[in-house]
Amino acid sequence: MIPLAENTTGNKMRVYELARELNLSSEALLKVLEEMKVSAKSHMSSMSPEDVKKVRLRFEKEKIAARSKTALKKRKKKKRRKPRITAEAVKTVRDTLAKIDSGTGKARQKKRKKYKEEKQERQITEDAASEEALLIRITEYTSPSELAELIGLPLSKVIGKFMELGVMATANQRLDVETVTLVADEFGFEVEIVESYGAEEIEERRISADGIEVPRSPIITVMGHVDHGKTALLDRIRSTNVLSTESGGITQHIGAYITSLADDRKITFIDTPGHEAFTAMRTRGARVTDIVVLVIAADSRVMPQTQEAIDHARAAGVPIVVAITKIDLPTANTDFIKNDLASHNILVEDWGGDILCSEVSSITGENIDDLLEKLMLQADVLELAACPDRPAKGTVLEGEIDPRSGTVINIIVQDGTLRLEDYFVTGRFSGRVRAMYDENKNELEEAGPGDPVQILGCSFVPDAGESFVVVDSEHEAKKVTRIRQLVQRERELHAGRMVSLEDFWQKSGDTEGVLNLIIKADVQGTAEAIVDTLSKLGNDEVSVNVIRSGAGGISGNDVNLAAASNAVIIGFRVRPDARAREEASALDIEIAIFSVIHQVEETVTRALSGLLKPEQKEEFLGSAEVRDLFKVPKIGVIAGSYVVNGIIRRNARVRLVRNGVDIWSGSISSLKRFKEDRKEVKSGFECGIGLSGYNDIKVDDVIEAFEIVSISREL
Repeated sequence: MIPLAENTTGNKMRVYELARELNLSSEALLKVLEEMKVSAKSHMSSMSPEDVKKVRLRFEKEKIAARSKTALKKRKKKKRRKPRITAEAVKTVRDTLAKIDSGTGKARQKKRKKYKEEKQERQITEDAASEEALLIRITEYTSPSELAELIGLPLSKVIGKFMELGVMATANQRLDVETVTLVADEFGFEVEIVESYGAEEIEERRISADGIEVPRSPIITVMGHVDHGKTALLDRIRSTNVLSTESGGITQHIGAYITSLADDRKITFIDTPGHEAFTAMRTRGARVTDIVVLVIAADSRVMPQTQEAIDHARAAGVPIVVAITKIDLPTANTDFIKNDLASHNILVEDWGGDILCSEVSSITGENIDDLLEKLMLQADVLELAACPDRPAKGTVLEGEIDPRSGTVINIIVQDGTLRLEDYFVTGRFSGRVRAMYDENKNELEEAGPGDPVQILGCSFVPDAGESFVVVDSEHEAKKVTRIRQLVQRERELHAGRMVSLEDFWQKSGDTEGVLNLIIKADVQGTAEAIVDTLSKLGNDEVSVNVIRSGAGGISGNDVNLAAASNAVIIGFRVRPDARAREEASALDIEIAIFSVIHQVEETVTRALSGLLKPEQKEEFLGSAEVRDLFKVPKIGVIAGSYVVNGIIRRNARVRLVRNGVDIWSGSISSLKRFKEDRKEVKSGFECGIGLSGYNDIKVDDVIEAFEIVSISREL
């Protein structure tokens, strides 16, 4: 039993210490403290003896209530009795079987089959009625055959129920959630919608494997604004030089690296790009990490991407350790940085807060050991553990198609052990581990919790951020991914996305003001980052429509798709193959190649500006006063006018103004000087003006001539 007495020492207790005592995570306890209105900002916050007593008392009450509930369930279960079989029931069954056995051959077999189906259906219905409604898990767009398998009824019965509800469905036709839920409810089943088919079942089976949890190395993500020294800091820690390999000195991909410390402990670092275009990549980094290192240059301040990194870490419930870099610069001002952090609710320990902070220099190596020590201290508080004996589970960090090796994906193992020849599922794709390498390209036979590895053998490039999980067999892997692909296809079709060349042709007339793009990049994460950046461009008039995006070189299929959809192909650090280049030239398809992401954004912005409808502006030409009126048979009223200023042109638009008010607007039907037709009459001359379809002209009216000019606009 949890002791209810106060701390005998009378000292305050930290959140993580109480969480360990109650067998909870610090994050879970912090949520409880928030509900109880007990002040605690993080796992390092201190609690008074009174608050500790209050929390202990609450958990003791919940424990007693849980024991009572369990005992009540056991008593109810004991009270259940099998239904008594009466003589009448036995007689009814015998009579039914006698009727079934009457007749011969196929007729008798048909009766027996029908009887078994009805008996099975009655049994399921009775079970559902006697207990709480049974729960089944389905994805969007489940087929009748899948539903029949889930609820254990013959397919004919399920299809019959669809028909009763007015839905004429085939066995493999994929139907919307509402329709499937309605039919399931008719059979007494509740429906739970799952995002990814098979994910929960695979995970339940995975964690049921025997094994002992052991401490694992922390996974740490480095975040911050562009050019604040994130990669340089990792270079110093790992004694490598990654920065020089990146275009423009800006990190373009997610990288994961293991660093060994002096006491043989390890840290896995994830280096996320700081450029604003990589928001999605930073988000994925926060999801897989245990601790976030927030890097801020000592000669700068908290920038927009720094604040964004803080938000991502908080949203993921991940503790933050601050690293103030570039303290070797003469313009460094660490107190200013700490003050700026405080204004963003990040209070470091030096300023009375509970956020660990180190002031470091990647050039001189100053305080690097102090940063690593604080990271391990934070990891010890989290009590990170994993079970190496389970099948592996992890997250995809990156993926690409290598011309020599095929599909290559970078993952980080978060639990279990990944081995060669393991079958796996990641998103809509599956495969078998044919080869496995560490970050230094050393071949591996297995990888444990916390290890980042590169593997070969996936059927296609999965989206960065997808879960990665080992399954029992190739059959299971293919079954899961086949259904996920079918569901994804239905989602795209129902969302009205273009999925075939016919669709592109049919919609080609609706693309005015839309810039269609096909984006190919060297890795999947970069392709997604470019899509995310370009999708934010445009306004109500013009926009970007990304028809296809992915990793790998530009192929002939991409060119054909661009031709069908009137699209431009954007390649990021990839090139078209020979066939694609020839077809692009023949079809006049533009292929733009880039190596730095902001150049893509600038180029597309200029292209969108070209799609903007020009601004229509009225340009004044001249005005004439009406001084006399002449009625001409079959023509109408002609205004004898004097051009006061400017010029009156025959093909210009005009408006009739009376006492300063616009009376009419239209065009000139005739413009004459004396009896001669004129194209224009200048200021200081008299002329006769006829207005198209309008005769209600009066003396002293003013006729103003103007034209509409188009002025190009920028996005």
